[in-house]
Amino acid sequence: MKIPSLQALRERMVGDKRLVNWAVIAGIAGMALIALSEWLPSAPPDETAAQPSEPSSFSVSDYEENLEQRLEALIRQVDGAGETCVMVTLSSSAYTVYATDSETRSDGSVREEHLLLDDEASDPALVETTRTPEVQGVAVLCSGADSPDVQAKVTQIVQVLTGIGANRITVERMAQQG
Repeated sequence: MKIPSLQALRERMVGDKRLVNWAVIAGIAGMALIALSEWLPSAPPDETAAQPSEPSSFSVSDYEENLEQRLEALIRQVDGAGETCVMVTLSSSAYTVYATDSETRSDGSVREEHLLLDDEASDPALVETTRTPEVQGVAVLCSGADSPDVQAKVTQIVQVLTGIGANRITVERMAQQG
């Protein structure tokens, strides 16, 4: 099959007025559809993906309590630990790290400034991350703490989950009830 050259197509289009008219009509219809698309309602946005995540109100005491409950539930599962009570202390409160832009000047000095989103917003700086408070220490009371094996297992669990050293963890026997 022979493919017509560009010159042959051009001559055919010029000779066939009807083909030119259809091409012009198709072009006008395409532009009209593009113009109309501005006024057509768009599909409703996906609520979870379209909206930026709002920073949740962060309560240090809630974080502390949640951490205590999770540690208690896990330590209770340790063979021989028995009834468990956990207390966590935090060394600081949560803090926010803001994005900065730094510029090194020709004299070697560095100028840093926070990146701003909107001067009229309640918090106009661009938040890079919010850091959770650091764990200062953990006290664990459990009925099976008489066993050195249980103490070692509990201490290791707390170390792994909190990232603190064994010198900031204490595991003691819970007082007898009644």
